[in-house]
Amino acid sequence: MQIKFLYLFLAVMTIFILGTKEADADCLSGRYGGPCAVWDNETCRRVCKEEGRSSGHCSPSLK
Repeated sequence: MQIKFLYLFLAVMTIFILGTKEADADCLSGRYGGPCAVWDNETCRRVCKEEGRSSGHCSPSLK
């Protein structure tokens, strides 16, 4: 019975941790309005880093 609770706890913690990482990974840019296309990816990274996103990853819209 304790093993089931351990697996349940680990599953919940995994979902929680992955969910918070996903929320940090993609966010709406306050200043960049165009599409983050392959040929313009450097601009996306630069603007997002200027906005304080350490990874340099953000989106012009959340879909």
